[in-house]
Amino acid sequence: MYAMTNAADGNQILIYTQSGDDIPRLNARVSTGGRGSGGELTSPVDALGSQGSLLLSEDGRWLFAVNAGSDEVSSLEVTSSGLVLRDKVPSGGEFPVSLTLHGNLLYVLNSGGDGNITGFTVGEAGRLTHLNGSTRSLHAGGTNPPSFLVSPAQVGFSPAGDKLLVTVKGSNDIHVFTIGVDGLPGARPVTTKSVGTRPFSFSFDTHGHLLVAELFGSHGVGTPNSGAVTSYKLRPDGRLEVLDASVDNAQTATCWIAVDGQGRYAYATNNASATISGYRIDEDGHLRLLDDGGVSARLPPGSAPVDLSVSRDGRFLYTVNAGRGALDAFRIDPDSGHLTPLGEVGGLPVSDGAVGLAVD
Repeated sequence: MYAMTNAADGNQILIYTQSGDDIPRLNARVSTGGRGSGGELTSPVDALGSQGSLLLSEDGRWLFAVNAGSDEVSSLEVTSSGLVLRDKVPSGGEFPVSLTLHGNLLYVLNSGGDGNITGFTVGEAGRLTHLNGSTRSLHAGGTNPPSFLVSPAQVGFSPAGDKLLVTVKGSNDIHVFTIGVDGLPGARPVTTKSVGTRPFSFSFDTHGHLLVAELFGSHGVGTPNSGAVTSYKLRPDGRLEVLDASVDNAQTATCWIAVDGQGRYAYATNNASATISGYRIDEDGHLRLLDDGGVSARLPPGSAPVDLSVSRDGRFLYTVNAGRGALDAFRIDPDSGHLTPLGEVGGLPVSDGAVGLAVD
């Protein structure tokens, strides 16, 4: 497991290993070579306002990290002796917050100012080469550093790698760019207005359905206990067809979402409620809550959970709790999807707004 400090005086990756009792333990720290944003720029308990700031390749060989404070992206190799920094390049914009990878094509979301997406190719030695002509402005009209409630939140490839999606909280837009054979996005995206208010993070299930976490669901900005998840079908032309609209979980600030490897369950963290909401996903992409009241797990008071991730074997769920500077672990019941808490381990800073989680 890898988590990120986002420290302004020197960004670091913390490496956790799982022992026989299934509780993660802090094993090592490695510098990204860049600077994080620190917690004072936006919010100490959600410093980047994004999902995907730390990304592990499918083969587990490469780890990529954003350095929001120095506007850079780092490439690190996963070796038997630990992480090794292989490259660090300008992100192509201001305040990089999210990464996505398909094959050797890496895209970064820069959320500062107007925001943009910029592409890179990943070489055999982990070298990152800017893809000429790949930058597309999001015309978000924001600031640098960006404001948490309105900034672009995530960039992600579709499962086939032919589409690139971006959520923008302030405009409630979900942009879908078609990727050409040259790896470049189309000049203009197909844009769908989110069903719910403030679309944040997203994930795809194994059938290709898009699940989007919404801070305030079908309610207005700032409404408590109104978090939700909407499921969509992604059409070949980039349009999004609503399957289940804003399935409420009665929790506050639903921001991050992850799907288990079998595509049966989705889990969302609720920052202000310090809870996790689980959903069952059927084969048609429809959703229903796993637990009454929308609470599949409660975290310690003040946790302020941000990123979460499911292990590749689907057995465990992990969360980064920025408010406590800790990592929490849960076992997933394969038959019901219910979560069993395993414990918490510290090591992450609180004041710098720790973010990012990648699990092998």
